[in-house]
Amino acid sequence: MENKEVQSVKKRKRKKGLNNIPRKGVEHGFAIISLMIIVPIFFVAALLMVILPRPEVSEIEKRKLAEMPEFTFDSYFSGEYTAGLTEHYDDTVPYRDDLKNVGYSFKSLFGIHTEDEVKVVGKPSVIKPVEDNKDGQSEASKPDDAENSKNEPQQSGGNTESQPEQSKEETSQESSQESSQESSEDEEVTVENGIIVVKSNGHYRALELFGGGSGSTYAEALNNFHKDLGDSVKIYSMVAPLASEYYTPSSYSDFNASQKDSIKSIESKLDKDIVSIDITDVLGEHKDEEIYFRTDHHWTPLGAYYAAETFAKAAGLNFKDLSTYKKNDMEGFVGTMYGFTGDANLNNDPEVFSYYTPDNVDKCMTYYYTTDFEYTGKGRFFNGVGDIRSAYLTFMGGDEQVVKVKTNVKNGKKLLIVKDSYGNAIPGYLFGSYEEIYVVDMRYFGLNLVDFVKQNNVTDMLFTMVSYSAVGDNADNLENLRTQAKGKKIVDEGLKDED
Repeated sequence: MENKEVQSVKKRKRKKGLNNIPRKGVEHGFAIISLMIIVPIFFVAALLMVILPRPEVSEIEKRKLAEMPEFTFDSYFSGEYTAGLTEHYDDTVPYRDDLKNVGYSFKSLFGIHTEDEVKVVGKPSVIKPVEDNKDGQSEASKPDDAENSKNEPQQSGGNTESQPEQSKEETSQESSQESSQESSEDEEVTVENGIIVVKSNGHYRALELFGGGSGSTYAEALNNFHKDLGDSVKIYSMVAPLASEYYTPSSYSDFNASQKDSIKSIESKLDKDIVSIDITDVLGEHKDEEIYFRTDHHWTPLGAYYAAETFAKAAGLNFKDLSTYKKNDMEGFVGTMYGFTGDANLNNDPEVFSYYTPDNVDKCMTYYYTTDFEYTGKGRFFNGVGDIRSAYLTFMGGDEQVVKVKTNVKNGKKLLIVKDSYGNAIPGYLFGSYEEIYVVDMRYFGLNLVDFVKQNNVTDMLFTMVSYSAVGDNADNLENLRTQAKGKKIVDEGLKDED
């Protein structure tokens, strides 16, 4: 019979149970279980990354995603191929936009903000430096604006563009500040990825700020086109201001240069025979209407209508009233600014995308070409879009192509529109003004523009783009268009397909 001491020891051992297992053994067991769970998850995720279709376009960011690079031995050994392959797989993750939406919503839910700085677009040469204030800071600066000061608009290094005369600058800045940069009582402002998001009158609006610039490169290019083409082609310049010209809160006015000043500066540099069309005041008269999108960086088709009307008056053209157009509404539009900012408030505050088709649209035919003017087919100017987020592609389907429109007007007038994406909404309002309209994008056109004008018997040229294209790096492309690929015979294969 066991003594009481031995029985007591056996009982204690039975009660310990798992406690008898060494600590390292427990940790090892949990590690194995974790691996059995995690490894299959990673395996399935990796398999899905391979077999799921990869997107070609980001609807949120409104851009084409990185393409699969073409393999060559030279590109492989130089590292170019592997770098392109990495970029392609990183940029085209399946369900990319959906994952970004989840991330944006998560950040918004927990109040997470990143890169809190004011984004300034353009070449800063007009705006007064904040240091000019007595205290060295913006009068509207808040305690957390210290980080903003490093991105404050200053004279850019190496910028040789001249500024407008001081008296003109002061006058136009005063009038601009009076007509724009207003505040309302319920206004709230946040900064997301360098763009200000304003809540006013119950809705959210995202704004890119403007750094100023005199547009010397732009003006010089247009003057050179005039010299090459002579008086046989009438040249017009119509620069569109950003929405920040009209809707920037007064508390951020020190970060936003007057776009009217920049447009006036461009006008002062143009040859006298080039017609400069300043639409800042015209749009200002309609700023209480929906002339700019709240969630997208473009103006609305309504804003483009007022611009086209101003151009038509300056050019002495027949122009139809908006009441003769059919209004088409697409609800639920959220544009590029959501992708730029990741602000879920913009995503949750969609707007109506309204565009207008002229009454002679069915009597017009649109012909499409590559950027080297190789004919690809005919169709319609106003395209249906499958996704409301791509609504701006309604006009011609995008930028990377050349478009020709033959209207039912018989007046011998042929217009060439040289534009960035802002110009996409303009041509449809001129179907009753010109017999033919050509549209090229200043960033992508591959031929010599002087040869193109001459060989297609163009009578009018309209340069229309947003202000940051006119004063920024995009303006460099204009001189390239004038000098590249000279002397090439341009053949319009679309003529064979005309009815």
